[in-house]
Amino acid sequence: MKNKSHFKSTLLAVALASTLSVQAFAADDLSAGNQSAYAASFKALDVDNNSTLTKAEAKKEKLFAKHFAVADTDNDGTLDEQEYTNYKSKSEQKAVKRVVKDSVITSKVKGNLLKDEGLKSLNVSVKTNHGVVLLSGFVETEDQIKQAGKIASEIEGVKSVENSLLLKKE
Repeated sequence: MKNKSHFKSTLLAVALASTLSVQAFAADDLSAGNQSAYAASFKALDVDNNSTLTKAEAKKEKLFAKHFAVADTDNDGTLDEQEYTNYKSKSEQKAVKRVVKDSVITSKVKGNLLKDEGLKSLNVSVKTNHGVVLLSGFVETEDQIKQAGKIASEIEGVKSVENSLLLKKE
């Protein structure tokens, strides 16, 4: 029984360590190196080469098709390279933060499932998207289904739990 407990503790430590690595990588990836990529994207969209993007030019990129007016901070009906870069950078940072938060939630749910003696949590798959946790896999009892859902719902940041766990057929 001690080996099983040690194994679960080790898996929990690995899951949490990998989450911290993802956070560090995500922060590093949003560095000034993206600035040149933004400049190249901007120039590719600027078909009339006037150093601004009209709404028609910008809408070729999905992000700006929906949010042109928000990105146009000086309200002149065009985007200069700085407005384009600022909005795109903020949008990408927001997306990375969401993915990191979802990864942290997933790791915490998996860790708490591993700690629970009543569950065979290695048979439970956990995925998180926008704070919604999806549990899937096979368990032995109805109580395990309920317990896994309860564990997931108690994690900070979880908006809802979609419990798709199924009972194993004998």
